[in-house]
Amino acid sequence: MAGRGGAGSSAARMGQQQRAAERRARQGLAGKVLPAAAVGVLVLWAALGAAGLVLGLVLLAGAGWKLFRPAGASSWSKGAAGERRTADLMRALEKDGWIALHDRAVPGSKANLDHLLISPRGEVAYVDSKSWTSSKSKLRLQDGELWYGRYPQTRALQTVAWEAGQASRLLGVPVTAYVAVHGAAVPYGQLHLQDVTVMNAKTLVRHLRNRAPAPGPAGAIPHQLARRAEQLLPPAA
Repeated sequence: MAGRGGAGSSAARMGQQQRAAERRARQGLAGKVLPAAAVGVLVLWAALGAAGLVLGLVLLAGAGWKLFRPAGASSWSKGAAGERRTADLMRALEKDGWIALHDRAVPGSKANLDHLLISPRGEVAYVDSKSWTSSKSKLRLQDGELWYGRYPQTRALQTVAWEAGQASRLLGVPVTAYVAVHGAAVPYGQLHLQDVTVMNAKTLVRHLRNRAPAPGPAGAIPHQLARRAEQLLPPAA
């Protein structure tokens, strides 16, 4: 049962749809721009001779490169990669008897749970992966609020807390919320904001292992919880 569901599947699908839409838009633009550019080349050739032809071809090649150059990884693609990296890290927990469910839908909403973890004691943790990997942006704490570059993350953390609350409501047990950060260094190594614990993804496994033992809810056997989660939180992809 451990590890069911493909981590990052829904984010990867959204990334593919975004790239397909971008390709269609570029092809439509090319159908309008390139014929006009070709006419411009002929005009330059007629006006300036060989020098005009060379100049026109250079400009045409530049326009073609801008239209058809490979697109960089989208935020969806980066997010999917981050979710897969988190899932890889969680395999160490699965070897210890934890159960991991990835990319689960929240019924009645567009939200999805990146990773749901159930410990051998019956504790449940929800982990949201964040790929904050830009070399130009840093995580910082300012006036009690977490920022990534120029962007406050309060709403993102509130969303994570809400998603954990939905999982708790459906499963009938407490669910602890985490954000696993890939890339950026977390101020002070670990933060607790908006009822969410934020830490580097590589330290999360150790943190979960070292948490003080706590009894699970009455009658909450891990595999029963996992089956309930699979029924009530279906795969998002």
